Amino acid sequence: MGERMTWEEMKKAYPDEWLLITDYESDDSGHLTVGTVERHSSDMYEVAKQPALNRPTAFRYTGESSFMGLRSHIQHEHNI
Repeated sequence: MGERMTWEEMKKAYPDEWLLITDYESDDSGHLTVGTVERHSSDMYEVAKQPALNRPTAFRYTGESSFMGLRSHIQHEHNI
C-alpha cells in the first residue's frame, strides 16, 4: 500500500492519469482532499478493469476534463 497524499500531490505525481484511491477523505463539498493511490494509468480501462477492492474507493482523473457538460449544451442549444 502506498502513502497517503493530498489531491494536489496526486495531481503532480500522476499527471493526466486515472487513479483508484482508497483511505480517502473529502471536504464538505465532496471534493477529495487526501487518500492513498492504489492504481494509476493513463488508460482509464486499465485502472477500472482490475478486480474490485473490498473497501471504499474513489476513481478520479488528474488531468483537465474535455467534458463540457450541461452548461455547453444550454449555451449552444438555447443561445444563452
